[in-house]
Amino acid sequence: MKVAIVVGHTKDAPGAYSPYFKEFEYHWNTDLANRIAAQPSSHEIKIFYRDNVGISGAYEKLSSWGAAVSIELHFNSSHNSTSTGTGVLYLSGNHKGKILAGVLQARLMQTLGLPDWPKGSGGVVTPFQASGKQERGKTSLSAGKPPAALVEPFFGSNPNDCKRATAQKDQLAQAYILAMSDYA
Repeated sequence: MKVAIVVGHTKDAPGAYSPYFKEFEYHWNTDLANRIAAQPSSHEIKIFYRDNVGISGAYEKLSSWGAAVSIELHFNSSHNSTSTGTGVLYLSGNHKGKILAGVLQARLMQTLGLPDWPKGSGGVVTPFQASGKQERGKTSLSAGKPPAALVEPFFGSNPNDCKRATAQKDQLAQAYILAMSDYA
């Protein structure tokens, strides 16, 4: 199965900054994407970036490549340093996207041991359920042809979430591969 890994954000607009990593989402997830691609797998993994092509350009490229699924990497952030949790967004009405989000959520929660986010949601949510706004992640989730998931495995603004993510970064990379096998 061809799996597209999309690094969220761009070099020029790198997303949320984690004071604990001392890195932006883009940089932390570029490393994670490379670790995912380096994992032993029966799947064909290719990394896509939004730099210079935007969201639509990246998803156009992965659709042309023939990706069976796409996973966009992010991490959450909040002004409240106690905000915590793992959540995966999918596009409302996309049954395969919801299944993809579900297997990712299960593997990521198993690896990081964080609660579901938003609290009480089961962690598998649409953009509207995640924030009360349709915009959060909707553009990415609807830009390509294959089922898509946008992953927020932890909060970069929470010191304990960051400690877990750092200590288990290789296991986190492996969790993505295991989730793809579960999905397939």
